[in-house]
Amino acid sequence: MAIVFLSGCAPASSASDALPTMAPTQRDQPSPTAPRITTPHPFPTPPPTASPTTALTPPSGFTTDQLRPGVEPQSYLTDACEYLRRRWDPERSAPGTVVQPIMYHSIREPARMLDDNVTVSTDYFQATVDDARALGFETVTTEELIGFLTENARIPPRSMMLIVDDRRPGVVGEVLLPVAEQFDWTVTLSWIIGDTGPDLWSFMENLAEGGRLDVQSHGLRHHYIVEGMPEDEIREEIAGSIPILEQHFGARPLAFVWPGGNFTPLSAQIAREEGYRLGFTAFSRGPLLFNWIPLGETERTIGDPLMVLPRAWSPSAIVNLQQAARIGDEAARQAQDDRTTEAQWYSSNCAAELPPS
Repeated sequence: MAIVFLSGCAPASSASDALPTMAPTQRDQPSPTAPRITTPHPFPTPPPTASPTTALTPPSGFTTDQLRPGVEPQSYLTDACEYLRRRWDPERSAPGTVVQPIMYHSIREPARMLDDNVTVSTDYFQATVDDARALGFETVTTEELIGFLTENARIPPRSMMLIVDDRRPGVVGEVLLPVAEQFDWTVTLSWIIGDTGPDLWSFMENLAEGGRLDVQSHGLRHHYIVEGMPEDEIREEIAGSIPILEQHFGARPLAFVWPGGNFTPLSAQIAREEGYRLGFTAFSRGPLLFNWIPLGETERTIGDPLMVLPRAWSPSAIVNLQQAARIGDEAARQAQDDRTTEAQWYSSNCAAELPPS
């Protein structure tokens, strides 16, 4: 099995600004038209505590025509009453709060650009930063994202993650961290253990002392996880980095960024068993909302949306941030339209009243 260290983990397909394509071994074939996507009920209807004749069907989930064909939003919470309580709790994130993870590899000066589909110029990166700030985006860490996705914990209404794959000390130290310092942002580091030597460990530990690096795992040796890979090799790739990252950065990783974007049902299960709370793919599907994850057919087969979260590609980051803002605004408007119906359903089924909006 080949070991890949510093080659970019994104596939070798093109990534246009509007519709970046993803994952070489897991590519979807979209239909020619873009139907309006309707989320199934975001939770199963529980046994009513009131008379069955008074129980109402919960409103269908958020709908949007902003997603690409073949992408369908998936829910992951099963307790309807808890979902609605957290959705409308004024101490938590308001409906329409949105998170856009962005996958970065190389950022280069315009005169030194590479002919690939994952490198962005410093000019485009600066334009992305400017657009993100104009739209009101702020960064969140992996721990903050977990709180939002599972508990609807309060985060900025428009949030993003700047996730750097592989080992890019120059990109991190010279480009991203100065921007993070300037705007009080964080940078999520998707780190390959591989053959990292003492000098590089020391360099990265010094960068992390500033408190702006959110270090997560990108595998032990960057082995691509594919069907038929032995279970012990999968587990070593997923779990082997945990004690090493704990040793060097003082905290265990909470997210596993799939090497090459490749995953299997077994690997997702193993990642859960090893204590990871989230997983990130190399698919660009759309932004994240509370209990609403846009997934393609390949990810939907896993049955665990939080382990196959999508990420926008950096060459199309501006387009995707603009899309995320539109989707968040749509979700906020629809939530207000559904508030009365959801409050009626909650009162009928949960023996309580929703908090005032």
